[in-house]
Amino acid sequence: MNHIRKVCNHDSQQLPPLSKPLRNSNLELLRILAMMAIVAHHYVVNSTVTNQFNYESTSMQQYFLEVWGLWGKTAINSFILISGYFMCRMDLTLKRYMKLVVQVLFYGLLIMLIFSLAGYEPITAKGIVKKILGPLNGINQGFTASFLCFYAFVPFYNKLIDKCSRRELLLLISGLLIVLSGCSCFLFAPTMNEPLWYMTMYFVAAYIRLYPNKFTESLKMWSMILIIGVIIAISINISAIYLSNSTGNIAYSHFRRYLLINSNMPLAFIIGLAAFMTFKNIPKFYNRAINFLAAGTFGVLCIHASSDTMRRWLWQDVCNVPDMLHAPLGSLIAQAIAVPVAVFIICSLIDYLRRRYIERQLFKHFRTSSSKVETT
Repeated sequence: MNHIRKVCNHDSQQLPPLSKPLRNSNLELLRILAMMAIVAHHYVVNSTVTNQFNYESTSMQQYFLEVWGLWGKTAINSFILISGYFMCRMDLTLKRYMKLVVQVLFYGLLIMLIFSLAGYEPITAKGIVKKILGPLNGINQGFTASFLCFYAFVPFYNKLIDKCSRRELLLLISGLLIVLSGCSCFLFAPTMNEPLWYMTMYFVAAYIRLYPNKFTESLKMWSMILIIGVIIAISINISAIYLSNSTGNIAYSHFRRYLLINSNMPLAFIIGLAAFMTFKNIPKFYNRAINFLAAGTFGVLCIHASSDTMRRWLWQDVCNVPDMLHAPLGSLIAQAIAVPVAVFIICSLIDYLRRRYIERQLFKHFRTSSSKVETT
């Protein structure tokens, strides 16, 4: 605590004095941007607009959407790296984990009920059971279930990290990256497994946290890697589509998706890591609004991607994304930017109300065995 007080005193102009430790807003801002990138990705891939894509005569609207929806998997890597960076120095309590599980089930069942009452879809016993079992039968088929599976083993990851030397942890990470990323990308081996990949990202973040050096602390280097990685990804994407148009061979369009189609692809890993390192190394600051919105990040995911019915209602009925492919380019860009911002803010505020009026009462008497607090 003495160290925390010294830091707060030193940065008194940036961090207002409070009675409890403050979480720096650097990575909280990245958490928000990463979730917005995921929403933007869903704007494209979950709206069925891709069914209308034409690789023989591609419009500027399609070029924009192809690039706009490109960053979902890289954002997932950044999101997991943030979790690993914090949790490797914390204890995952049963209370903390149960909050996540209850949050997923709460939104899943509530949204199903709302759509049923609105006459949008019938509610069935099979649907309820499927929703309750979602965190189990959806493992390796979607982010939420895979994240809950990965997150449950955090105490074991931390024990393993504590037992490993710096060299052993580096060898473990290298081996996992070779098998899960290298073999999958270059040898086409079906090694991708979402919980295992998230575990790998967790170890990467833990290594960065525990063993900082001049490379991990270089803002200039990582920001350059991020910029170059983004330029390469966009260039490959646009070039592949152009080649498909020029040659009539749509195989080129499949190749450009391959490099970023899964989180374990090397380019997706590098861009996600570079984004994390860049935001980690920018001068530390505190912003109450950023931290407030970031607290609802997981809720944003649980709400806007809760079911196929929600996806159909949000992207097709409300936003009408498929028709936007034929709208003026300016209108498409304006909507594509506004929607992720609006979805994030609305869902984050909804989750705040859930935390304040439901979660707080539900877990009021739930005791926790850990007193550790993350203050980074």
